[in-house]
Amino acid sequence: MIHYEKDLNSEQLDVVQNGDGPCLVLAGAGSGKTRTITYRVAYLLEQGILPEQILLVTFTNKAAKQMTSRVLALTAATKPLPWSGTFHHIAYRILKKYAPLLGYQNNFTILDSEDSRDVLKLCLKQESIDKTQKRFPSVNIVQSIISYARNAERTAESVLDERYPQWQEHADLFSRIADEYRKRKFSANAMDFDDLLVNLYLLFIKNEKVKNKYAEQFTYILVDEYQDTNKIQASIIRELASVHKNVLVVGDDAQSIYSFRAADIEHILNFEKEYKGARIFKLQQNYRSTPDILDVANVVIAENADQ
Repeated sequence: MIHYEKDLNSEQLDVVQNGDGPCLVLAGAGSGKTRTITYRVAYLLEQGILPEQILLVTFTNKAAKQMTSRVLALTAATKPLPWSGTFHHIAYRILKKYAPLLGYQNNFTILDSEDSRDVLKLCLKQESIDKTQKRFPSVNIVQSIISYARNAERTAESVLDERYPQWQEHADLFSRIADEYRKRKFSANAMDFDDLLVNLYLLFIKNEKVKNKYAEQFTYILVDEYQDTNKIQASIIRELASVHKNVLVVGDDAQSIYSFRAADIEHILNFEKEYKGARIFKLQQNYRSTPDILDVANVVIAENADQ
């Protein structure tokens, strides 16, 4: 039996017992957010929610394994949650079943970062780019620009204009390279990591029946590190939460570490606008840092005009 009142502070307990509907949990480092999420999952299971009705999403394999193992330890279950993992893991599982609806075969392959660069090198070669004669970015930068544009749902031209103005003169060339890169992957029945997210969202948009299948299945959705979501990821969660509206996201509105992957802190700051009637919880008790460290951090954070 889990002793919630004994194991959790009052802020954490409030989230665990009252986290129905759209909920935003603002939790700084050291405030026990992982503990809160895992106890929330355990609480839902005790209330009779089936494991397959819970979607638990985070950003790294390490964090996903940690949360899954904690839930197992709490509930004394013999099997982990069937739908727990990173955004990419969840996307891969769904796409393996429905890839043909997007023109792929079920046995599509996944390109890692090195594979992706190799394909891009072929695209650059096709454009007859001679780096000894022409000022042009490295394949790593080309990869970063294309990836950022896809995750932010923007054109390569707009990304160049905002983040890489020194390469703006090559906007048309970037567009051609991005298009050729897309064609080569598709013809090889391959997806890179960005494709997993983009194609999952595309699947939901193009096929309402598939989207509704999962939106109806996931009665409760929990997302860790929500401040690190990009536009595609936030859109995927919005589609999956469209039926039951039980979406609980946990994040730190003073921190975001994946801006290079188009993470956008605005998804936390605008959560109440996106999800009408959302409840806001705050985990403010810090278990990790000393008062002096917290005082310094709060002085720095106080200068953030967006909060």
